[in-house]
Amino acid sequence: MGKIIIRDLCTFDECERVRDIQRRCWGFTDEDVGLYPPLLLTVSQNGGTVLGAFDGDELVGYLFGYPALHDPHGQRRLKIYSQTMGILPEYRNRGIAEQLKWAQRERALALGIELITWTFDPLEGANAHLNLHKLGGIVRTYKRNVYGERFGKLNEGQPTDRFVVEWWITQERLKAKGGRWQVNHVTRLEGHGASQRLAGFDLDRHDEVITVEIPENIQAIRRADAALARAWRMGTREIFETYLGRGYVVVDMISHTDQAGRHNWYVLTTLPPNYPFL
Repeated sequence: MGKIIIRDLCTFDECERVRDIQRRCWGFTDEDVGLYPPLLLTVSQNGGTVLGAFDGDELVGYLFGYPALHDPHGQRRLKIYSQTMGILPEYRNRGIAEQLKWAQRERALALGIELITWTFDPLEGANAHLNLHKLGGIVRTYKRNVYGERFGKLNEGQPTDRFVVEWWITQERLKAKGGRWQVNHVTRLEGHGASQRLAGFDLDRHDEVITVEIPENIQAIRRADAALARAWRMGTREIFETYLGRGYVVVDMISHTDQAGRHNWYVLTTLPPNYPFL
């Protein structure tokens, strides 16, 4: 594996190769499922961000986004909607996803756009750590079962709930007072690995900062116990819908390892009164 180069996808052949990565990432078996190569090429030539990560001549990752409208509070503004990103399994954990996102930020700034949004599974700790902790995105919106329960092998039989990330690319990220977030869990977990379960949670907290722990490895749970995976989905759905509905915002994901294993927990807080994008 050599140095990874990020650049725009400019040819039809390059756009066709994106489908192969999608199949390997999500387990799509239908050849007609996935991004339509002519659409990718058209978007790349008309103001969208269609980026590829290359190891030599091999396409090992991609990121696809396009201009869209952001209108959560009746005040429309132009944004980039980042539809999908994929990295080949053997190239993960090398910082390629982060490289793609920063390149997308550069393209957005060149267009005078200050906001990029996308969705991700709230139970995926690694994605959350990138989106919130490394990039500095925030979450104010939770969506239920966006793609149904047959979205590739990774999600077969499970509701595809999603967080909506807002990445305000010209603003400083929200930071903890004193430099470290207070640990104030509203969740109680038992077990580890594929048997880890959500043993209980509190929906009646009103602290300035609360924390919500999610599984150390939701994919291991899905492979081992579909009922347990669904229980995680339903429990965390209730938690996030309750607290986001109460005005909390997800502002960070803390991930650390101790003798008991890996711990992934979200930080939720209320936005300061002077926050510019209410």
